[in-house]
Amino acid sequence: MEKDESLNKILELKEIEAEMSNSIEWERRPAQEREERMRQFHSRENIVRFDMKLANEDVGMLAFTSEQIPSPFLLPEMVERVASMLNYFLLQLVGPQRKSLSVKDPEKYEFRPKQLLKQIVEIYVHIARGDKGNVFPAAVSKDGRSYNAQLFTAAADILWKIGGDANIIKEFIELGNKAKAAASEAMDAEAALGEIPDEFLDPIQYTLMKDPVILPSSKISIDRAVIQRHLLSDNTDPFNRSHLTQDMLIPNVELKARIEDFIRRQGLRK
Repeated sequence: MEKDESLNKILELKEIEAEMSNSIEWERRPAQEREERMRQFHSRENIVRFDMKLANEDVGMLAFTSEQIPSPFLLPEMVERVASMLNYFLLQLVGPQRKSLSVKDPEKYEFRPKQLLKQIVEIYVHIARGDKGNVFPAAVSKDGRSYNAQLFTAAADILWKIGGDANIIKEFIELGNKAKAAASEAMDAEAALGEIPDEFLDPIQYTLMKDPVILPSSKISIDRAVIQRHLLSDNTDPFNRSHLTQDMLIPNVELKARIEDFIRRQGLRK
């Protein structure tokens, strides 16, 4: 999705808008510099308008698809990626920096933050409704880049004010509470395990592996969900760039048994 780049371009637009609004300082600049800044401004306007149009269509499609068939979004290789994307947009739309995204004429750029917030929250709720295994709250809270429990409260407050769907808001608040609880449980579980042997840690994420698999070329063991996420965009072994597909992964049964035994023994020591 292009929204990440679009939001950065909006910040650049605002910067040039601020320069032009200070008319005295603006007129003092050399004509050539003013012309160059105006060229940059119009170029970014066109990029933002195009990107936002595409991104609005993408979010609308995600809102529709997640309501009809939420299960693909909950696959081990997808759920954390989707949760991180939603968390990022929630942070941009209701976080401390949200005012920096306000431009003089947002409709000109097809930037509709209220509509976007409603749709992002709908996607969260649609996925949560299909989450029979209760994996989504943990995926949401596991995102170290953008997740913050307060964002769920802030988003709900804004939605009440702008007339969001009451049931959607209530379910969104419930998801926020579940994510907060999942974060607390994860911290407790990590503390209970104590120091984890390096061989049990995923070599990319440095988290305890749940389903280790062996990469046939590099012979490195990695968590299945982590390598499946990588393979969504790149069919190579991340350690030596040789060709790799999901059907080539070899379950590391022996390592998995040792990890499960470690978890069991640590649990008995509590």
